[in-house]
Amino acid sequence: MAHRILVAEVVADSGLDALRAQGCEVKQTHSIAKEDLIRDLADCDGIIVRTAVLDADVLSANPQLKVIGKHGVGVDNVDLDYCRSHGIPVVNTPRANSQSVAEHAITLMLASAKQICLKSACYAKEDYAVKDRVLGNEVTGKTLGLIGFGNIGSRVANMAHHGFGMKVIACDPFLPVGVREDGVEVTHDAERVYREADFISVHTPATPETIKSISTQQFKWMKKTAYLINTSRGSVVDEPALIQALRDGEIAGAGLDVSDPEPARGDNPMHRMDNVIMTPHSAAGTVDALDRMSADVAKGIIEVLSGSKPTWAVVWPEK
Repeated sequence: MAHRILVAEVVADSGLDALRAQGCEVKQTHSIAKEDLIRDLADCDGIIVRTAVLDADVLSANPQLKVIGKHGVGVDNVDLDYCRSHGIPVVNTPRANSQSVAEHAITLMLASAKQICLKSACYAKEDYAVKDRVLGNEVTGKTLGLIGFGNIGSRVANMAHHGFGMKVIACDPFLPVGVREDGVEVTHDAERVYREADFISVHTPATPETIKSISTQQFKWMKKTAYLINTSRGSVVDEPALIQALRDGEIAGAGLDVSDPEPARGDNPMHRMDNVIMTPHSAAGTVDALDRMSADVAKGIIEVLSGSKPTWAVVWPEK
């Protein structure tokens, strides 16, 4: 297999070693700027991307492209319509980072409930009295509402229910309504989830239907003591509406690993809100997850180039 694969950003060695073992040449980009991607792709058969944007301009300039591998789950940075119309297979790694992202969501929930960041910042200023002035809350026995119940959402539910005895309600229009064997109640009534939950954790991809689907109305439905946790995509949340809800006390706070736009600018007011925790889209940034994502995206690319239907196909033109 004599193919050249462009690696648009840093990935773990596991996948690169697997590609080389199959006879592929691995090439690194100069940068992920559009002009550099177009130029660097010119002699390549495939590409691994993390956040690099593969729009119609980049793709049309490289008609020789045989496969796109997304190092991660969300493929909103790839023009899937173009890929479908031009027969370019796209693979991703839907299970590789699920555990790490789920753990991060639970971490943001706990840190928000316990007011960890605020207390730590005050303590660093020798404000020891913050321990009596700012009180946290337990999560045990509280209600967790999930917006989306896929690989990551189901892991969050398992940790919350079995680890903290939380009641879990999940809103997912693609699943049947009812209480599952794992104790999670699935509903199609989003309003009920927002009204009943003490924590709302978002696990839905960015699609035309979901972009800005969490906005003013949803924040009004939420309890004033409730927290929003988002480890999915920043565009799913109407950020100006979220900022207003935080300022008006409509909700208690937020734990966010994603923003819109991304990265969040330094002048984003949420950086200076005591009741907001922001991390730089790093939920999947663990040694374990990065190793699995690299190995899985390489597996998908190798499958496509060898003529096999990939295990995790996002776009797969039927032969």
